[in-house]
Amino acid sequence: MTDQTLEGFYRTRFIPRAHRIGRTTLLVAMVLCLCPALYLSFGLGAYPGTGPIMTGFLAIVAFVGIMWVVEPISYFPVLGVCGTYMSFLSGNIGNMRMPVVISCQNAIEAEAGSRKAEVAAVIGLAVSVLVNLVFLVGLVLIGGALIEIFPGPVATAVKDYTLPALYGAVLVMFASSATRRNALTGILVGLAVFLSPIPELFGSAAAGILAIAAAVITNIGRCRTPVEGQAA
Repeated sequence: MTDQTLEGFYRTRFIPRAHRIGRTTLLVAMVLCLCPALYLSFGLGAYPGTGPIMTGFLAIVAFVGIMWVVEPISYFPVLGVCGTYMSFLSGNIGNMRMPVVISCQNAIEAEAGSRKAEVAAVIGLAVSVLVNLVFLVGLVLIGGALIEIFPGPVATAVKDYTLPALYGAVLVMFASSATRRNALTGILVGLAVFLSPIPELFGSAAAGILAIAAAVITNIGRCRTPVEGQAA
């Protein structure tokens, strides 16, 4: 099969089918997620009313609403069409799916946005979901049992340092996929924002969004395409 035939198959059959399956599975997942709340509200008569529901919804929107727009746009170039549907269905995108995809793409030296990178993303995501369903359940059960028998200070240290260790690993993964200058600039800008009074005045969520935006804006002028680099 020639490259033109493969490209035609990709655009006319693969992508439409991916959108159809992805939209269907996400819609089914949304309905299933609403079933417990609907049962509690109308089956058991525990409906709280429109006011509390809207209050909770607006509180969530104020805290993470921006991520509903930022995450699909920022993750899509790496995940591709199928990877985006799979990631948003399975969850844990930033701290699990993206590192797996980046590792797979780096292992086969796939260029971001290419068909090869998209295939690597799909395979990596499928494997990561299987690991979640099969192995992590056992690890969580074993870890919970170990924490119960650990001395108090040890158990507290494990709980306190697990999340920082996880985010540190994700930070190293993303830093390794960027140029050293861009990674260093992003880290310095983020530290400058979080060490300023902004988190205390506007909250950590607003500070995080501002840090991301400032890092992107700072690095825009430093990024050049390969064609520009060759011309220079």
